[in-house]
Amino acid sequence: MKRQRRFTPVIAGGAMLAIGACHAQSSVTLFGLIDTGVAHYRVHGKGSQTALASDGLASSRLGFRGQEDLGGGLSAGFWLEGSLAVDNPTSFDLARRSTVSLAGPWGELRLGRDYTPTYLIQSDFSGPWVTNGVGESIVYRGRAILYGSANAGQSSHVRVSNSVGYFLPRDLGGFSGQFQYGLPEAVDGGDAERYLGGRLGYRQGAFRVGAAYSRTMGGPKAPTTRPRDIRSASIGVAYDFGVASVEALYAQDRVEMPLGPKRFEGATVGVTVPVGPGEIRASYGQVAFRYPGDRSRASKIALGYVHHLSKRTALYATFAHVRNRRGAALTVGGDVAGLADHAASGQNFGIRHAF
Repeated sequence: MKRQRRFTPVIAGGAMLAIGACHAQSSVTLFGLIDTGVAHYRVHGKGSQTALASDGLASSRLGFRGQEDLGGGLSAGFWLEGSLAVDNPTSFDLARRSTVSLAGPWGELRLGRDYTPTYLIQSDFSGPWVTNGVGESIVYRGRAILYGSANAGQSSHVRVSNSVGYFLPRDLGGFSGQFQYGLPEAVDGGDAERYLGGRLGYRQGAFRVGAAYSRTMGGPKAPTTRPRDIRSASIGVAYDFGVASVEALYAQDRVEMPLGPKRFEGATVGVTVPVGPGEIRASYGQVAFRYPGDRSRASKIALGYVHHLSKRTALYATFAHVRNRRGAALTVGGDVAGLADHAASGQNFGIRHAF
């Protein structure tokens, strides 16, 4: 009885807040996702690792979003979302997305830290796993190696801070689009990047297609280890046949470094086949690095199964194998460093729960 009396005021208070929110024609939602499991990583000829790993199927997150109806077809909204990991809960931050927006019949204006147009095309067309688990798109992994570390952790491939974004209205006969500008902000005489990108897409029934282009420009005070200019382009196409859905993506990056240009090309195709309460997933991808004196390349296959226990909870298992050639040393994850021209493989098993 004491436990019931303790929670009654909380429930009543929550109900009053909900009523007030409805009266004001506004809403605030708490949402999130937890994904964790056991993963095994192996670099053939070198070593292996077994670990409790997060994000085997989807990225764990916790967020708050809200919207207010301003009348006349206008609405204001906010979105605060951070990443988290079950095996390391102290890693929570709000670096995934942090935006405030104003929307109307003319589209949406969004300010803050947000996903880039190039990444949104990749996440829509790069296959079943995108950037998660051992099956993650090799296109993304190639990009991360290409300029993630060279960019001193400030790569604008996935998200960009200090951005102003515009989204086309949703009722344009299947067309969609986004344009984004990241302001160069620096303090104490430091260097800052300037970002400019856009994407266009079209959806009609089971068919969809999209393309994006972006450019990240470093300032004159950038260190020699950081790119001066990054130009990224990608195009994707997908079709749902009912018995299976297919996605394909081609991406290319050109990076201007102080010591010369670097270029990266990648392509991937993914298939998802519904089977009873679950789905079979498969993908194949290739990447090629075109550095001065470096023509390394790699390919990757991944196969997995997702079993949906409910709309919010799923069990999954994935296997992936990477073949490295011409000096490439890609892996499927973990802390075991890659070995040039040696294959790498891995498996992960876990559970995903959304709320």
